[in-house]
Order: sequence, then structure tokens, then C-alpha cells
Amino acid sequence: MLDNLRSNMKVFLWIAAGAFIVSIGAGTIFGSRRRDQSQTPEQGLIGVVEGVPIQYRDFSEAYRQRIVDYAQRSGSEVSDATRDAIREETWNSMVTEILVTNKIEKMGIDVPDQTVFDILWNNPPQSVYQSPAFQDENGNFSFDAYHREIQMHPERWDGVADYYRSSIRRQILQREIQSAAMISDNELWDEFVARNEKVRVSFASIDPRRVERESLKPTEEEAREYFQTHRADFERPATVILSFVDLPKIATPEDEDDIVLRLEELAAAVREGEDFAELARVYSEGPSGPQGGDLGFFGRGAMAEPFEEVAFGLKVGEVSDPVKTRFGYHIIKVEDRRTENGELQVHARHILIEIRPSEQTLVELERDLRELSALTETDGLTAAAEALGYDIKATSPFVDARYIPGVGDLRPAVKIAFESEVGTPVGPYVTADAYYMFEVAEKLPSVLPTYDDIARELQGESPEHPAATALILARQRDTALAVAEEIAAAVRSGQHLEEAAAASGYQVTQSQPFSRRDYVPGVGNGNAFVGASFGLRTSQTSGAVHVENPDRYYVIRVEEKTAASQQEFTEQEASLRAQLLQREQMQVFAAWLEDLMADAEINDYRVFR
Repeated sequence: MLDNLRSNMKVFLWIAAGAFIVSIGAGTIFGSRRRDQSQTPEQGLIGVVEGVPIQYRDFSEAYRQRIVDYAQRSGSEVSDATRDAIREETWNSMVTEILVTNKIEKMGIDVPDQTVFDILWNNPPQSVYQSPAFQDENGNFSFDAYHREIQMHPERWDGVADYYRSSIRRQILQREIQSAAMISDNELWDEFVARNEKVRVSFASIDPRRVERESLKPTEEEAREYFQTHRADFERPATVILSFVDLPKIATPEDEDDIVLRLEELAAAVREGEDFAELARVYSEGPSGPQGGDLGFFGRGAMAEPFEEVAFGLKVGEVSDPVKTRFGYHIIKVEDRRTENGELQVHARHILIEIRPSEQTLVELERDLRELSALTETDGLTAAAEALGYDIKATSPFVDARYIPGVGDLRPAVKIAFESEVGTPVGPYVTADAYYMFEVAEKLPSVLPTYDDIARELQGESPEHPAATALILARQRDTALAVAEEIAAAVRSGQHLEEAAAASGYQVTQSQPFSRRDYVPGVGNGNAFVGASFGLRTSQTSGAVHVENPDRYYVIRVEEKTAASQQEFTEQEASLRAQLLQREQMQVFAAWLEDLMADAEINDYRVFR
């Protein structure tokens, strides 16, 4: 592949660089995976995409690196929910990488050697600019040194040529897909107006829940009548009960041993001269990690007891063995000691690794869950759980929403449960805390209770029947609407908005200028308030305007309107078009990727759904 380049003594310089070529994938280089169809999940596979295996070790390393990157960027502890999101993001990235590579090959997209070489020859990556090896005596980047290094070592750089070729091919594919994106002149102008036409208003806000409710309480006869009229509102929805087996994500003793071993190795490295702060930035999972694990000075009582006992027992410069607290395992280095107000304080750093199941443990749990899932499909969950030695549990009845009580947000499982018959397996699924296999145990139909049924169920738990509560709220809304209409009518008869609002016990608020795209404090954005404000002329006052969230009635007076400037549009047209086109291109490409994944043959052994 590089024969032509070698003949000219010009090759690519391999560097660990932030590539100057935009990549739509992430992780490893495209096309580098083995296509060994004989492998099984038990031999280290975490998935197969269009016949291409994803190795557990590759996935684990990519996932670990993303966790480290996130912790360094955010400067905060990585929660379990975030870890699961990053884990899913890592998987999607690796799947996308394979699918896009296959698509590039099918489309026959290729890049000449000379094109790839010219890009690197003339556009050194940023890390090269920053490397002292390519700077002159004044600290300026030297193209001569850069080119000389490329020419001197042609035998080293076959791999980097493949990498840059892949990056450019992906760019070509992305441009091909995104070429369908277009922004019309009308769309451009409409967006400019939405962003730049401004209005400033004064308004009275009437909150139905502020309306005094005591005088609005209905008699029992009125509540019964309201119940009969709105009986469908009080229908008890259908519910489902699921049987389930859960496999909690709990660290094994071996996982804890591994954590201790890693920290012992880090402690040994520090004792041999490695910088503790730098190691903390890379490895610590605590919020102080990005600051080199620095905890500053602290006295007794400020830290968890086991941590404190070790920290105060160390000499300055000394590094501890691993110590366990409720936060995880730590190694501690004492930087300094002092006495302040008669109290001994130490200045310490630490490296924290939280106690959680390892990737290998999770893979084993997923293997166990696959076994449970397969047996459930043939024998049912009860028999499968008994055969494999698992306890079987049951949820409380739940409605068709997002959540399964005691489990969490699992809308896909809820949807299947309500669409399926009793005895249907549902799963497997995973949450931040555990892996689950479900089975539909019972389906309870919707119920339309009587007024007296509900009253008997309350039995003193609530002093107010739900029908009475609903009728009071309806009356509050009617009253609020009447107040808003009264204020608007008074303005139409000649009163100022301030006078009319004050007469009803309300004040007038003045807004800052806002566009159709802006958020209006206390009001929201993109709602009826914003629409009504732009529909009025200057000095004109609206009628009653209702916004559902928050539930308010408004009377609005326009104080000032600023039209979108044609001159500013001309000045911003090119940049705005580029911005909108980029957004449209991203949407087009995202839709293409979604379709690509939907049509692909993907075997996900992680059992994520």
C-alpha cells in the first residue's frame, strides 16, 4: 500500500493524536477486528454485528477509557446511572463503527495514497505542534523537523496510513449522506425572525390555585353529580403483576481483591517515585480526582472513621496501604501536618476506587441471565428459577406507564407486559442495580368504581372525596378565567392594565424583551403566552390567555416590538444558513444511522434492551 510513498521516502508519522480529521465513529480503528465466526459468548464475545465479533476485552477497555475521560471532564463522581449510560454509549459506538465500515466497503469508497499522505504532510495534528521534538530553538513549530522525521522512518507507519485512510473514507460517506440536507430561503428567514423579532410586555398572571378554595367546596350532592358527569375520569386503569428473578449488580470478593491489588500497585508506584497527584487524576473515581486527589487540610471528625484513623497515623510523605470506607477503597498520602486552634490537622490526597462489580462479573451475570432467559422461554419462569436455584419474586400491581414498582424505569418491559398474555416471558432487561427476567403473572382489568366505592376505600384517610377535590379545582379555574376576563374587559373600557389588575388583587409584571425562541421567566417558552404576545400590536392588550404548564391565565399588554432587521439578516445570512444546514445535516445523518442499525443483524450478548 505504501510502496509509492516509500519510493519517495515519505511516510506517515504515527502519533497518539487528537485527529484533525473528524471521525463519526469512536474507539478502535475501522476494519481491525477479526471475523471469527467460531467464537461463542463464553469465549470472550460481548456481541456480533453483521458477522463481526466484538470482543469483551476491546469493549471493556473502551468503556474504561470513557469512564476516565468523563470523570476528568466533569470533575465529579461517576454515578451508577452515568456508568450505565456510558456503557450503552460505548456499545452503540462500537456497533456504529462496524456498520459504517461495512457500508463504506459496499459503496466502494476509497482514497488514493497520495491524498492521504498530502493531508498529513501539510496538516500536522495538534499534538505534533505541541511536541518539543518538532520545535526549533525558539519554541516554534518546525515543518523541516516534522518532514525529516517522516522521511527517515518509512518502515514504521503502515498502520497510521490505514487509520487516516479510514478517517477520510468516513468523512466522504458522511458528506454523501448529508448532501440530502437543504435549507430553503423561506426557512432561513423564518428562523431569523423567530430569533430576532423581539417583544416586551406587561402582564397580569392569575394562578387558579391561588383562588381561595374554602368558599368553593361543594356539597356532597354536588360532588356526586360531578362524579357522575365525569365518571370516566375516576376509572381505575388496567394493571399487571409480574413475576421476576433479579440478579443484583454486586461486587464479588474477587472484584474487591482486584481493587485492592490495583491500589497496592499504585501505592508501590508512588513509593518508587511516581507522582501521586498525576496518578489520582487518571485513576481516582472520587470528585477530588481531577484535582489530583487533593482533600486539603482537615481535622478529626471530617472524614469517615477508617480513613481518618489511617490518615492521622501517617507521616508526612508516607503513602498508606488500601483502606476501606463506605465510599470504596482508598490509598492516602499525607502532604503536611499542622496545628490550628489547638487541633491537629493533616493535608492529604487520596485515590479512591469505588466498590462495584467488574466488567467480568457483569459479563458473567449476563451469561447467567441468558441461561435463565433461554430456560424461561421453554419452561416458564417458575420452573427455570427453581432449576437454576433462583428466588422468584412478584411486583405489586402497576399501570401502563414507565415504571415497575421496586424495579425502576423500564418502559419497554411495561409495554410488552400490557400487550402480552399471562405466562408470557418479558425480558431480559437491565437497570443500574440489577439484571431482570420477568413473566406476566396476572392481568387485572380496568375498574369503574362508584362514588361510594371510593368513599369506603378512603375510610378517613382523606377528609375530601376525589370528586370534591376535582370539582374545587375546576371551580378555581373557572374563577381564575373570570378574573382574567374581568381585567381584560376593564382595560377595554379604558382602564390601565395596572388599575384593572389591582382592583382584582393582582399585580402587573414587566418582562424583558424576548423572541419566539426565548424562555420567559415564570412563563415558559413556545406556549400560548409567547404566541399571543407576538400576535398583538404595540399598546394592545389581550383577552384571557391560558397556558397549561404552568396552569395560569394571563392578560398581556405589548409595550414594545422590535422587528427583525433586513440588514442584520443580510449580514448574518451566511453564518445562519451554515448553522441551520449543520443542524439539518446532523439530523439527516442521525436518521440514516438509526435506519442502518434497525436493519442490521446485531447479536447483543450484554442483554441490554
